[in-house]
Amino acid sequence: MVNEPRDPTDLPEELTELRRRVAVLEQVQVERDKVEKALRAADERYRALLAAVPDLMIRIRRDGTFLDFTPSTEFATYVPPDQFLGARLQDIMPPQMVEQVKPAIERAVVHRSRETVQYEVPESHGIRHYEARIVATGPDDVVAIVRDITERKQAEDALRESERRYRRLFQHSQGLVCTHDLDGTLLEVNAAAARSLGFEPEEVAGRNLGELLAPSVRHLFEPYLERMRRLGVDTGLMQVFSKSRESRFWAYHNVVEKLGDRAPYVIGHALDVTDLKQAEQSARRSETCYWALFDHAPFGICRWNAAGELEAANPALVAMLGYGSQDELRGLDPSTVYLDMGIHDRILDQCREGCETTAVHTRWRCPDSSEIAVHLQACATFGHDGRLHSVEMIVQEASDGN
Repeated sequence: MVNEPRDPTDLPEELTELRRRVAVLEQVQVERDKVEKALRAADERYRALLAAVPDLMIRIRRDGTFLDFTPSTEFATYVPPDQFLGARLQDIMPPQMVEQVKPAIERAVVHRSRETVQYEVPESHGIRHYEARIVATGPDDVVAIVRDITERKQAEDALRESERRYRRLFQHSQGLVCTHDLDGTLLEVNAAAARSLGFEPEEVAGRNLGELLAPSVRHLFEPYLERMRRLGVDTGLMQVFSKSRESRFWAYHNVVEKLGDRAPYVIGHALDVTDLKQAEQSARRSETCYWALFDHAPFGICRWNAAGELEAANPALVAMLGYGSQDELRGLDPSTVYLDMGIHDRILDQCREGCETTAVHTRWRCPDSSEIAVHLQACATFGHDGRLHSVEMIVQEASDGN
């Protein structure tokens, strides 16, 4: 067959089509170059990411065969790579670890799920703890991302031990311990604090601390909470009502605790000082009664210090001796009053030895130089160091014959 001659007028169209096809090919090559460049960049980023990741990455077949791995930057593998690549998990790893990891691999493959398992491995320098996150990457294999969590486990164990000690201290302390939020709601109350109020701990938790205060001091509760919010610490005396409506006094020292994302709360420490307060009140009542007797007694009363100087004299003694006021007698030297100083010294010596004195008859001098006969009855008071603090005397005027 002989080819028919081509029409010259068709050449420009063919040339145009050829140029178009060349342009398309050039564009395809440009796009391919861009894709290859992007792939190289992505590959470099991927490799850089893998190099920066501290975790060990291992590809494992469903039957447990180690296929490939990327080493960790922080810890070495249990056995060298040339010993485990191509080997099976169950042939080289500790049985306890295999029992935990092998089922997780199976679940990841079957359910296409992400499995997380923690296990421990005995190594030459002690027990190490690991966490493996396992995901399926093919129909019959997984990737396990393994992280050494030994330090985290140790920190968790230390925290649990600390919390256990705190819990024992909280529960068994004889001190009064509670926690409450910054609105005053009691979160926990230890047995000693609940017992002081006549409650069981579970009866008090959840109540507001303000409800337990004596009505006369409840107006002080909001200012207390405001100080805790603003300053984070407060110390003072708290008057509370027991279950039986008995008033009790707690000396407290409370601080605000802030832990991570947990809402701030108050740890309260207190001592029940009710007995001490009652003793103080009793002492004040006794002191009031003493001074009432001192001021209004029909007989003379005076007090000498350990040095033998007159510290106080009641109105009856002032009148008995003929002085103008109590101030004139206060600080008076005993030689100004006693005609026989030996009696005064003898009384003080007996008091220093802790002996009770019987009634002593002697003569005292008045400011106008006249004399009166007196009966003295003395008793001693001692300080915390056991030394003589003062001598109290009852003074009664007597006739010279008695």
